[in-house]
Amino acid sequence: MSTYHLVTHIEPQVLREGLARYGFVLCTGIQPEEAGRDFWGFTERLLGLRPRMVERQPIQAVEGGHSFASTSRFTPLHTDSQLYDGAPPDLQVMACHHADEGGGESLLLDTWSLLTAIEERDPELFITLFRAWRIHPFVFGDLTGPTVALRGNALAFTHSPRSREDAVGQRLATWLEHSPPLQVPVRAGEVLLLDNRRVLHGRRAFQDVRRCFTRLLVWLPEPLARHPRYEALAQEMRREVEVKMAGVPAEARRRAGFSGKVLPVAEERLQIVLAMLRGAPPGVLAARYRVPEPTLYVWRDEALRAALEVLDR
Repeated sequence: MSTYHLVTHIEPQVLREGLARYGFVLCTGIQPEEAGRDFWGFTERLLGLRPRMVERQPIQAVEGGHSFASTSRFTPLHTDSQLYDGAPPDLQVMACHHADEGGGESLLLDTWSLLTAIEERDPELFITLFRAWRIHPFVFGDLTGPTVALRGNALAFTHSPRSREDAVGQRLATWLEHSPPLQVPVRAGEVLLLDNRRVLHGRRAFQDVRRCFTRLLVWLPEPLARHPRYEALAQEMRREVEVKMAGVPAEARRRAGFSGKVLPVAEERLQIVLAMLRGAPPGVLAARYRVPEPTLYVWRDEALRAALEVLDR
């Protein structure tokens, strides 16, 4: 990733191809405000794919802030590894409303290129990253499993900004210290998209507290790119531990990346229910998906009832 991949003509196919090839795309010609108003629709229009889940968060320094998202301090390289159905986000979208012209550049490092270099010079560490069972500490909760693993049935590199505490994390940190990331200044009116399963990201410190982004984390039906060889190595590891995980509680399995089977019919119905909850008119959804309107209400009520039962445990 030695050069920018800047897209000025926004076409879903072009964006997906750029993400698959480079791991990130910097876009102009998009209204960042759309990411805040209709973030589900914005994501679907951008990629031409209906997302499974979208999470929105403002990124801006605020008085008394403690997290990287709410301060102006340096943010080390990491992945956003919050889980939905046992998988991290496929895509991170950073829509810039106001930039700091003297700092705050995004830091990006392609882990596929990093793994290639590690395999050439330290093959033992390379295999360890696929095999060593680790604890990855995050603010939203610890994750377990190898650094490079199948999570949600697709490859993911998991890296916490606090991963130096164990032996593998310390060895990986040495590599990261000698692998300078690409510095990408994202200006007001630009949108940075990156493959969150593949690209580590961070941020330089900045001074202008008006710097403001909308961040979207997006879970997609399919990964943005595949690396068949690395996926095969990760699959070997999964087979080795799957027997051991048989008696492990469902939540622990989920946080280790062993999510349940994706049920296409249920997934389709869930997306319709989520659209209702976001305010889509039931009559429009009934016509679009050829489902009787009373059935939509049954699905909505059953989905929320199931959620209440889980939350009441």
